[in-house]
Amino acid sequence: MPRKHAALALLLAMTGWLPIRSQAATAPVTSTRATRPVSTSSTTGTHDRLFVALFDCSWKKARKGPTEPTTVAWIHQQLIRGTAPKSIGTGYVSTDCAHDNWLTLDKHGEAFAGTRLAAMYKQLSVRSEAWLREDPDARISLLIVGGSWGALQGAEFTMMVDVLGLHSPTGEVLVPPHRTAQALALLAPTGYLPPELHLPPSVISGFQLSATDEKRPDFQSLPILGDGRSSDGRFISLPVPGSLSDVCGGYRLNGLSTRAANLLIQYINRLSTVPLLSEQPEPDDPRMNVVHRSEEEGP
Repeated sequence: MPRKHAALALLLAMTGWLPIRSQAATAPVTSTRATRPVSTSSTTGTHDRLFVALFDCSWKKARKGPTEPTTVAWIHQQLIRGTAPKSIGTGYVSTDCAHDNWLTLDKHGEAFAGTRLAAMYKQLSVRSEAWLREDPDARISLLIVGGSWGALQGAEFTMMVDVLGLHSPTGEVLVPPHRTAQALALLAPTGYLPPELHLPPSVISGFQLSATDEKRPDFQSLPILGDGRSSDGRFISLPVPGSLSDVCGGYRLNGLSTRAANLLIQYINRLSTVPLLSEQPEPDDPRMNVVHRSEEEGP
């Protein structure tokens, strides 16, 4: 994309005028122009930088159902309160799916997606500019984490970053398109899946957990990463027990979501020479390990 076109697309996206179309696929491509691994290190002098983009989806305004923080929210808190090295940056956006009533809207709230993607891109722009100001040789990679509708937004964000590259907040091109290596970690992606959704070649690794016990048709896990393990071992999608929030977190009886979170954390920690997150204790009490009947909670 020419520089003037990329700057225009960025401006339109940030002001909400550009409809960001979903571009992720059920079968990840195996070639990439982003040849660097998605990794980081706390070693002094390293040029590697990792931006963790977190797309959350909560149900705070729901009449029934989850009442506790989601796994994505918990990961966000752990990253910002922990001892992550300066080579790690964090961005966070949250959608209250119950408040925005996305399920009843045409195409399941797609109208909200552009504002969320633009908000995350602004955070990425600020951090990228700061890193490159400190170290002109900084090599920036992305880890994108999302749960529920936020997982679909995360998949969409991979294409936005791939097409636009990295810009400063004023629109200056910091990294050209297709050059930023990305990893994608998804918990029970949910929402409207446009047929043209495909993962860009710059996504070089991916992990997905799908909820096998979700009964509501509109909340079924989307096959963004397909099924099973890719032939080259870079992508894996696994079915796990539980309803949507048993995988994404939010119930007080959180045995299943804790186990799902720990699988996700194991994947994330392999992207860094220094573990970024700590696993949660897994409860032994059988009363904590239940499959919730989300169909009784309503939309």
